Amino acid sequence: MDAHSYTRSSGDRLMTPAEIAKMDHKSIFRFFKKYSLNEVWDYDYVVKIAEELELYGKLPTGFMLLQPGSWTSEVWSDVARMRTLNTIQSVKGKEQHLCPLQFDIVNRVIEQMSNPGDIVLDPFGGLMTVPYCALNKGRKGWGIELSPVYFLDGAQYCAQAANNKQAPSLFDFLDDEQKADEDDLPDQLK
Repeated sequence: MDAHSYTRSSGDRLMTPAEIAKMDHKSIFRFFKKYSLNEVWDYDYVVKIAEELELYGKLPTGFMLLQPGSWTSEVWSDVARMRTLNTIQSVKGKEQHLCPLQFDIVNRVIEQMSNPGDIVLDPFGGLMTVPYCALNKGRKGWGIELSPVYFLDGAQYCAQAANNKQAPSLFDFLDDEQKADEDDLPDQLK
Protein backbone atom coordinates (compact mmCIF):
# COMPACT_ATOMS: atom_id res chain seq x y z
CA MET A 1 0.00 0.00 0.00
CA ASP A 2 1.42 3.35 -1.03
CA ALA A 3 0.76 6.25 1.36
CA HIS A 4 1.77 9.04 -1.03
CA SER A 5 -1.73 9.90 -2.35
CA TYR A 6 -1.45 7.51 -5.26
CA THR A 7 -4.33 5.36 -4.05
CA ARG A 8 -7.41 7.12 -5.36
CA SER A 9 -11.10 6.61 -4.72
CA SER A 10 -13.41 5.97 -7.66
CA GLY A 11 -16.06 8.18 -6.09
CA ASP A 12 -18.64 5.51 -6.85
CA ARG A 13 -21.56 5.17 -4.43
CA LEU A 14 -25.17 4.12 -4.37
CA MET A 15 -27.59 6.73 -5.65
CA THR A 16 -29.64 8.45 -2.99
CA PRO A 17 -33.38 7.84 -2.92
CA ALA A 18 -33.94 11.52 -3.81
CA GLU A 19 -31.72 11.15 -6.91
CA ILE A 20 -33.61 8.03 -7.95
CA ALA A 21 -36.99 9.74 -7.49
CA LYS A 22 -36.00 12.37 -10.07
CA MET A 23 -35.57 9.71 -12.78
CA ASP A 24 -38.34 8.57 -15.16
CA HIS A 25 -40.06 5.21 -14.58
CA LYS A 26 -38.10 3.38 -17.27
CA SER A 27 -34.77 4.51 -15.82
CA ILE A 28 -35.85 3.66 -12.26
CA PHE A 29 -36.98 0.20 -13.36
CA ARG A 30 -33.64 -0.49 -15.09
CA PHE A 31 -31.60 0.97 -12.23
CA PHE A 32 -33.45 -1.06 -9.62
CA LYS A 33 -33.14 -4.30 -11.57
CA LYS A 34 -29.38 -3.79 -11.91
CA TYR A 35 -29.10 -2.79 -8.24
CA SER A 36 -31.02 -5.82 -7.00
CA LEU A 37 -28.95 -8.23 -9.11
CA ASN A 38 -25.55 -6.77 -8.25
CA GLU A 39 -25.79 -5.58 -4.65
CA VAL A 40 -26.56 -7.24 -1.34
CA TRP A 41 -30.21 -6.61 -0.50
CA ASP A 42 -30.71 -3.67 1.86
CA TYR A 43 -34.31 -3.56 3.01
CA ASP A 44 -34.05 -0.11 4.62
CA TYR A 45 -32.53 1.39 1.45
CA VAL A 46 -35.35 -0.03 -0.70
CA VAL A 47 -38.00 1.28 1.71
CA LYS A 48 -36.39 4.74 1.55
CA ILE A 49 -36.48 4.62 -2.26
CA ALA A 50 -40.19 3.70 -2.20
CA GLU A 51 -40.96 6.44 0.34
CA GLU A 52 -39.09 9.02 -1.73
CA LEU A 53 -40.93 7.94 -4.89
CA GLU A 54 -44.21 8.27 -2.99
CA LEU A 55 -43.18 11.74 -1.79
CA TYR A 56 -42.53 12.80 -5.41
CA GLY A 57 -45.81 11.21 -6.54
CA LYS A 58 -43.91 8.71 -8.68
CA LEU A 59 -44.77 5.40 -6.98
CA PRO A 60 -47.18 3.84 -9.49
CA THR A 61 -50.30 1.99 -8.43
CA GLY A 62 -50.81 0.18 -11.74
CA PHE A 63 -47.57 -1.82 -11.85
CA MET A 64 -44.63 -2.88 -9.68
CA LEU A 65 -41.79 -0.45 -10.34
CA LEU A 66 -39.31 -1.82 -7.79
CA GLN A 67 -39.16 -5.48 -8.85
CA PRO A 68 -36.27 -7.29 -7.19
CA GLY A 69 -34.23 -9.51 -9.49
CA SER A 70 -33.02 -12.96 -8.52
CA TRP A 71 -29.55 -14.47 -8.48
CA THR A 72 -30.96 -17.91 -9.27
CA SER A 73 -32.71 -19.17 -12.38
CA GLU A 74 -35.09 -21.07 -10.09
CA VAL A 75 -36.86 -17.79 -9.32
CA TRP A 76 -38.64 -16.21 -12.27
CA SER A 77 -38.08 -12.50 -11.81
CA ASP A 78 -38.69 -11.67 -15.47
CA VAL A 79 -42.45 -12.28 -15.44
CA ALA A 80 -44.48 -9.62 -17.25
CA ARG A 81 -47.01 -9.00 -14.51
CA MET A 82 -49.44 -7.06 -16.68
CA ARG A 83 -49.91 -9.86 -19.24
CA THR A 84 -53.09 -11.40 -17.85
CA LEU A 85 -56.71 -11.90 -18.85
CA ASN A 86 -57.45 -8.88 -16.64
CA THR A 87 -56.03 -6.70 -19.41
CA ILE A 88 -58.76 -7.96 -21.75
CA GLN A 89 -61.37 -7.63 -18.98
CA SER A 90 -60.35 -4.00 -18.49
CA VAL A 91 -60.58 -3.19 -22.20
CA LYS A 92 -64.06 -4.74 -22.33
CA GLY A 93 -65.15 -2.87 -19.18
CA LYS A 94 -65.78 -6.14 -17.34
CA GLU A 95 -65.10 -7.09 -13.73
CA GLN A 96 -61.41 -7.72 -13.13
CA HIS A 97 -60.14 -10.61 -11.04
CA LEU A 98 -58.69 -9.68 -7.65
CA CYS A 99 -55.54 -11.74 -8.17
CA PRO A 100 -54.90 -12.34 -11.89
CA LEU A 101 -52.50 -15.09 -12.93
CA GLN A 102 -49.74 -14.03 -15.34
CA PHE A 103 -49.46 -15.78 -18.71
CA ASP A 104 -45.66 -16.08 -18.33
CA ILE A 105 -45.97 -18.22 -15.20
CA VAL A 106 -48.78 -20.39 -16.53
CA ASN A 107 -47.13 -20.99 -19.91
CA ARG A 108 -43.82 -21.99 -18.30
CA VAL A 109 -45.45 -24.44 -15.90
CA ILE A 110 -47.56 -25.98 -18.68
CA GLU A 111 -44.45 -26.41 -20.86
CA GLN A 112 -42.45 -27.96 -18.01
CA MET A 113 -45.10 -30.19 -16.47
CA SER A 114 -47.25 -31.46 -19.36
CA ASN A 115 -47.15 -32.70 -22.93
CA PRO A 116 -49.28 -31.76 -25.95
CA GLY A 117 -52.66 -33.47 -25.67
CA ASP A 118 -52.54 -33.73 -21.85
CA ILE A 119 -55.35 -32.44 -19.64
CA VAL A 120 -54.35 -29.44 -17.53
CA LEU A 121 -56.70 -28.82 -14.56
CA ASP A 122 -57.06 -25.66 -12.50
CA PRO A 123 -59.38 -26.23 -9.52
CA PHE A 124 -59.44 -22.47 -8.83
CA GLY A 125 -60.13 -21.32 -12.39
CA GLY A 126 -60.82 -17.62 -11.88
CA LEU A 127 -60.92 -16.16 -15.39
CA MET A 128 -59.71 -19.55 -16.69
CA THR A 129 -56.17 -18.41 -17.41
CA VAL A 130 -54.78 -21.94 -17.01
CA PRO A 131 -57.28 -23.66 -19.36
CA TYR A 132 -56.91 -20.75 -21.82
CA CYS A 133 -53.11 -21.10 -21.89
CA ALA A 134 -53.37 -24.91 -22.01
CA LEU A 135 -55.54 -24.70 -25.13
CA ASN A 136 -53.09 -22.28 -26.73
CA LYS A 137 -50.28 -24.76 -25.96
CA GLY A 138 -52.02 -27.75 -27.56
CA ARG A 139 -53.36 -29.25 -24.34
CA LYS A 140 -56.89 -29.75 -23.04
CA GLY A 141 -57.85 -27.25 -20.37
CA TRP A 142 -60.24 -27.88 -17.49
CA GLY A 143 -61.17 -25.28 -14.91
CA ILE A 144 -63.45 -25.09 -11.88
CA GLU A 145 -64.74 -21.72 -10.67
CA LEU A 146 -67.42 -20.81 -8.12
CA SER A 147 -68.13 -17.30 -9.44
CA PRO A 148 -70.59 -17.50 -12.35
CA VAL A 149 -69.34 -14.16 -13.71
CA TYR A 150 -65.70 -15.26 -13.81
CA PHE A 151 -66.66 -18.70 -15.12
CA LEU A 152 -68.67 -17.30 -18.04
CA ASP A 153 -66.00 -14.74 -18.95
CA GLY A 154 -63.33 -17.45 -18.75
CA ALA A 155 -65.42 -19.84 -20.85
CA GLN A 156 -65.53 -17.20 -23.60
CA TYR A 157 -61.72 -16.87 -23.52
CA CYS A 158 -61.35 -20.66 -23.72
CA ALA A 159 -63.79 -20.87 -26.64
CA GLN A 160 -61.80 -18.17 -28.40
CA ALA A 161 -58.55 -20.08 -27.80
CA ALA A 162 -60.13 -23.31 -29.10
CA ASN A 163 -61.40 -21.52 -32.22
CA ASN A 164 -58.00 -19.93 -32.85
CA LYS A 165 -56.40 -23.39 -32.83
CA GLN A 166 -58.79 -24.54 -35.56
CA ALA A 167 -58.08 -21.56 -37.82
CA PRO A 168 -54.97 -21.81 -40.02
CA SER A 169 -52.16 -19.38 -39.31
CA LEU A 170 -49.89 -17.57 -41.73
CA PHE A 171 -47.16 -20.12 -41.01
CA ASP A 172 -49.49 -22.99 -41.93
CA PHE A 173 -49.77 -21.52 -45.43
CA LEU A 174 -46.03 -20.93 -45.66
CA ASP A 175 -45.31 -24.56 -44.78
CA ASP A 176 -47.74 -25.79 -47.46
CA GLU A 177 -46.26 -23.40 -50.02
CA GLN A 178 -42.73 -24.54 -49.20
CA LYS A 179 -43.75 -28.21 -49.55
CA ALA A 180 -45.38 -27.45 -52.90
CA ASP A 181 -42.21 -25.67 -54.06
CA GLU A 182 -40.13 -28.70 -53.06
CA ASP A 183 -42.46 -31.01 -55.03
CA ASP A 184 -41.78 -28.92 -58.14
CA LEU A 185 -38.00 -29.31 -57.79
CA PRO A 186 -36.08 -31.74 -59.96
CA ASP A 187 -34.98 -34.90 -58.13
CA GLN A 188 -31.34 -33.73 -58.20
CA LEU A 189 -32.21 -30.67 -56.10
CA LYS A 190 -34.38 -32.40 -53.51
